[in-house]
Amino acid sequence: MKPQNLNLPQDLLYQQALAAHESELIRFVAGYERDPAKRADLLQEIHFAIWRSMAVFKEQCSLRTWVYRVAHNVGATHVQRNMRPAEQNHADLAALALHIDESTDVVLTDRNLDLARVMQFIHSLGPIDREIMLLYLEGVDAATTSDITGLSVRNIATKIHRIKHLLSNIFKSGVNHHE
Repeated sequence: MKPQNLNLPQDLLYQQALAAHESELIRFVAGYERDPAKRADLLQEIHFAIWRSMAVFKEQCSLRTWVYRVAHNVGATHVQRNMRPAEQNHADLAALALHIDESTDVVLTDRNLDLARVMQFIHSLGPIDREIMLLYLEGVDAATTSDITGLSVRNIATKIHRIKHLLSNIFKSGVNHHE
């Protein structure tokens, strides 16, 4: 039995959004949740939020930006809701940079980029830094990321630069360790 108040434009926009961005959402959710069962729940929650949001989508931005904005809000809420108290004190980028010693033997990777390690690093970031990096990895430009997160383009560019520098140092120290 169909709901009586079915909003076809809302359903069509939702279907359009999924057709264009489903694979991006799946990767995006993997950046928010490590556990596969919780990841599936989060994806379902994001789908529902996107569908609901289509009732108020008036093309103020691109459909992709809108989808990411909704996914970001749901993902950030999910992270905050599921954090253990000890995890709620994320280190900022400057603090993480201070803990990287290029000569250390702590890094366990060799010359190949290890996606699991990158994701582990991304999971250690605070919600907004994690969001920015996930969007960057999906190829979302700084202006669109600004629309999604509400941060300035300059702030986003700076954060991306710092995160990339940290990742570079982590992998360089791993290469140096194995040579």
